Amino acid sequence: MRAVIVAASLVLSACATTPAHSPLSGAAVGVAFDREQELGAFADGVADPATGRAVTPDDPVRIASISKVVVAIGVMKLVEQGRLNLDSDVSETLGWSLRNPAFPDRPISLRQLLSHTSSLRDGDDIYVIPLGETVRGTMSRADAWDPAHAPGSGFFKYGNLNFPIVASMIERVTGERFDRWMRSEVLDQMRIVA
Repeated sequence: MRAVIVAASLVLSACATTPAHSPLSGAAVGVAFDREQELGAFADGVADPATGRAVTPDDPVRIASISKVVVAIGVMKLVEQGRLNLDSDVSETLGWSLRNPAFPDRPISLRQLLSHTSSLRDGDDIYVIPLGETVRGTMSRADAWDPAHAPGSGFFKYGNLNFPIVASMIERVTGERFDRWMRSEVLDQMRIVA
């Protein structure tokens, strides 16, 4: 499982980070593991189009939205432990009310956040939590929400704003900072160097 996640993450992220002006369409990097060790690695493509330097398995890459898969692995670990529930109102875990202002009586679940059906959306000037603003403060902005589709209505709208809420929930139930918990309980356990 780890090999599949790492390989998919690296292949997709490498392709996503190749500059648009590159003469190549992307780069591919893969790593294969068994339960004990790394079995092999490969890379193909150009890391630096200006110099023609080839990409190597040791080149760092942005993993961007592939990180959502890794966060979901952490969430499911907490679900299996009974510390999070996929279908409960997330407000109970957060300690504050999370609601789409257009649908104030519709609770939002962790399942909806993970599946991008919560009715949160990335706005023109909201893509992440702005520096100096809190998750709760950003979620109180009307433009963070889809006014036409209720949470759980099945309407899919990809949005990055779902995941700061998920991270906040992880912090609440673990009592640890999100990045530290993810490192010790997910990345280190999978032997992924981050």
